[in-house]
Parts: sequence; C-alpha cells; structure tokens
Amino acid sequence: MTPLSRGMNAANSPLPPVVFIHGWKASVLADEKTGKTEFDYTLGTLLGIAKDPALELPLQWDENQNQVRDNLVAVNPCHSATAFCGIKIGSIYGPMLDFLEQSRDLRTFAYDWRRPLDESAVLFEEFLVQVKEQCGQPPQVVAHSMGCLITLSVLNKRPQSFHSILFAAAAFSPVVSILKDFSLVGEMNVVARNSTMFTPKVHLSNTAPFYFLPYPMERALWDKPHVITFWDENKTPLDQDDLHKVETWKRLKIGMYHPESGVEHSHAYDTWLQTVLNRVGTFRRGLIPANSGLKASDCPPICVLRGDYEDTEFGYLCANGQIDLKKNITFLRGDGRVTVEDSMPPSGIPVSKVVTNDREHSQVLNDIESVSLLLDHLIEEKKKMNQK
Repeated sequence: MTPLSRGMNAANSPLPPVVFIHGWKASVLADEKTGKTEFDYTLGTLLGIAKDPALELPLQWDENQNQVRDNLVAVNPCHSATAFCGIKIGSIYGPMLDFLEQSRDLRTFAYDWRRPLDESAVLFEEFLVQVKEQCGQPPQVVAHSMGCLITLSVLNKRPQSFHSILFAAAAFSPVVSILKDFSLVGEMNVVARNSTMFTPKVHLSNTAPFYFLPYPMERALWDKPHVITFWDENKTPLDQDDLHKVETWKRLKIGMYHPESGVEHSHAYDTWLQTVLNRVGTFRRGLIPANSGLKASDCPPICVLRGDYEDTEFGYLCANGQIDLKKNITFLRGDGRVTVEDSMPPSGIPVSKVVTNDREHSQVLNDIESVSLLLDHLIEEKKKMNQK
C-alpha cells in the first residue's frame, strides 16, 4: 500500500504527517479485480434488506503461513453510514477524518479487519517506514480500537517509526467479552437491524478478533486493577483456564461449541481454531515491554483518549461447567465495548496525558476538540524530548 496524502500539502506545514489506523469492522472492503464495494455501512446493509457481503475467509494458510486470501481488499476507513445516492445518515470516522484532512497532512492505513493481526502489523510497520521516507520524519499515529492493538505491536518492535501516538478507545487489554461474538447468533453481532452479516460461523474464519483473547492471567501482567474475568458458583476465580487451547473452548462450551452458535463443528474446525489460537498467543506475548525488550526511554510521546459512556461487559459466571454469556454478567465503566481501564497500554509504556469523554466506542474519536488538544500536546512533548 502506497501512503498517499489525503490532507493539506505537506510542504506547507512543518508539522509531522498524521497516519490514521482504524478499528475492527471499520474499513471499506472492495473486490480486488472489479473495484466494486462489497462491505460498507449502507442503509440496505444496516436494515438487513440488502444481500449480506460474503465475509468468510478460507480456513487455510498459504506457503508463507499467511491466511489464504479471498477477492476482497481494504480500500479506506469507513467514513459515514450512507443511504441511497450516498446521502450520509450517520457518522463513523467522518468528522475526525474531515478535520484531519483540512488541518494536517493525513495518510490512512486501511487493513482487512478480518485477517490475522500479525499480518496486518507487518504491513503497518512497512507503511510507517514509507511515510517516514516520503516526509523526512516519522508520523503522528492516531489509532482506534483494534488499530491500537496493531500499533502497540509495531511500537514494541520499532518505536523509532513514530513521532508520537494517540490511542483512542484502545482495545488493548486481554478481554473475554468478545466470546459473545464467537458464541451467540445476534447479541453483539447485530449491526443496527442486521443480525445475519456477522455470526459465529463468519468469525471462525475472520481470525482478527481472536487476538483480543488472553492467555492465563495475562491481565495481571498488564497491571490491571481488575484481573479476574471468570468465576464459578462459589466465586472461585477461573482465569487459569487457557483460552488459547481448543479443549478449554470445548469444556466451557464457548465459540462454535456453544449450543446457540449455529456452527456444526468438526475435527477440521478444531484444528483450524487451534492454529489460530497458537498465533494469538505469540502475538499477545509480544505486546508487553517485559517480553519485547522495549524501554520506556525508547517510547515516543503517547496520549490516550477513552470513553466513559456506560456500564460495559467485563466478566462472566461459569455455572455447571459452562460460561453463562447472558446472565450474571459483571460490568465495569467503559464505552460499551472497551472498559475504561482496558484502554490503557501495559505497564512500562509511559502515557503523558489521558482524556476521558462521554462517548460510545465508535464515536470516541469524533471528539474533535480532544483530538486537536492531544495532537498539539504530543507535538509539544516531542519537542521537549528532542531538547533533552
């Protein structure tokens, strides 16, 4: 991907370029050969009256151990939900993108949010190198949700590729609420009125969301205030259970093994899932500075923008050997998808400023006042760092 500028001419400004990386389900997917848009948030899709896009990927790895591709490629971050003739009916990243296009030299990194995050991290790392070569300086990176996880992976390997970073509604910490997406038809898989576009069967092949899942007691390594996400009837913590093992999924009846998943699992599916979980474990262990060797002194200036919008699902009761994903749910404050505490990077990565707004997950970054404030703050912090 060539990092083309979408904003003001870089020659007109001494400011560093800005790179935006989006979150899960938040880039337009188009047919690689015809250019026809296959996935975007159109009125017909949101109402469930248009034909659902074919989002399942092959359950295979190629000779380079990358997931085999289909015909779809990521084109741009999603700007707005639209009705017929392109009429805007709702904002996705639109307000933030429009602001950055008007005020900064903006480049956007669109990745296929269905594919393994270790693949996307490699592509993002290459993208940042190209931006630095084009502009003569590394960019400020604005990352949202899953994009923060990809950015964190690259930061642990190549901190010099960043001028500074703004993490927004970051889906950082290992979480288990994503299990509802893997296990239940409807529920978290409903988009507006469409309950069929995303299902446990689709997610089985869309490997990216598996990268949110923890290995045993990972939250403790992040120094999170709340470490336990599973309990049994006697309130005994169960976070020693390894969600990176298929046998755990079978025993707890989660994912395709849940009776309401709608997936007829097989040995081939078991094998596929285990290979995915193995990659997830390797990826997640590289996110923590204690494992990667990243030093705080090597980090660029970092800010966090997060949402405190509503009580957000966090933990679940395991009753009679099965996780109850519908009742006895533990909540923490958050943006409806990510809890407030989980929007912070792991210990060992310094954060110079945190702003908390009252917006839900998809709208946290459309707080233009806070985005502008934090980007300016990061530039000043970088100046101070360069003077040392």
